[in-house]
Amino acid sequence: MAWEWYVLWILIPLLGWGYGMFTGVKRAVYNRLGYRTGGSLPTLVVGNLSVGGTGKTPMVLFLMRAFSTERVGVLSRGYARDTKGYVQVSAQSSAKDVGDEALEIFSSLDNPVVRVCENRLAGLAQLKQEGQVDWVILDDGYQHVALQPDKAVILTDFNRPFWKERFSLPIGNLREFSGALLEAQALVITKCPLDLSMERAAEIRSEIDFDSERIFFAHYRQSQPVCIGGSSVEPRALLVSGIAQKKGLQEEIRGWEIVGHLPYRDHQSFTTNDVHYWLKTCKELNVYSLILTRKDAQRLTHNELSNMLLNEGISIYEIHTDVEILWNQKSELLALIHP
Repeated sequence: MAWEWYVLWILIPLLGWGYGMFTGVKRAVYNRLGYRTGGSLPTLVVGNLSVGGTGKTPMVLFLMRAFSTERVGVLSRGYARDTKGYVQVSAQSSAKDVGDEALEIFSSLDNPVVRVCENRLAGLAQLKQEGQVDWVILDDGYQHVALQPDKAVILTDFNRPFWKERFSLPIGNLREFSGALLEAQALVITKCPLDLSMERAAEIRSEIDFDSERIFFAHYRQSQPVCIGGSSVEPRALLVSGIAQKKGLQEEIRGWEIVGHLPYRDHQSFTTNDVHYWLKTCKELNVYSLILTRKDAQRLTHNELSNMLLNEGISIYEIHTDVEILWNQKSELLALIHP
């Protein structure tokens, strides 16, 4: 047994810290050797240091609305799409074409400029050629160290802050260790309770090795369900969610009786088999409405899935998240991160 303990003694640090050490070394090498390149347009990166559910897409939408008087666009990787390279997001796009997050951003705004490209530098060059925007918000991309962004804002979940994480991927949730925060212009702690006290906020600020005046707190408010198909008005529904952080989602839907919750992994590609199961579950629970997050709803567009539900008399509702910067510090945040 001694050799097994010896192997574990070696493997645990490698698995728990190896990925974070690699990304940290990569960032340091790129900085030291001058391998990083500014984009063809001014950029603001919305990123994180840990995986899953920090609220990047709602923050991108918040920023797009805050800067709506300017010619600003969005560039995303287009995670979980079937295509490659640079793709324009349009009203005819599907989640398989551009990814559900980019499609959610496009469908939430009035004809915005949204593009996807896994190579951020190449995507920015294409946007520059198109000439429709003056600067770009990058949905994720903080770990794309080949790009030297003009500004960056890091997000972390109030209930799962990165500085309390001990291990990096694949054992833990960290993409990078906390030292990478120092390259950002601001840190936003997301999903804070609306009644968070300034005293508690001061305690949190003291835990972080970062300029306290550049730390902001945001409340994420769940919207009421909005009907996007069907005619049922009874506030009683089955909830389907395929997002990173599902905890508490059901409780945030106020005024509705949620008779069941079918959770899926983040970016789950829904199939006809899934919809048949939803229909079966709705029949068993005697319910005629289905609630999905707005991101999940994107995976029902431009395919037969939504019609399968509507043809069986099931109405489709969607919910989304709105962002509020606490204590009227919105203008300070925007001034700090505007490229």
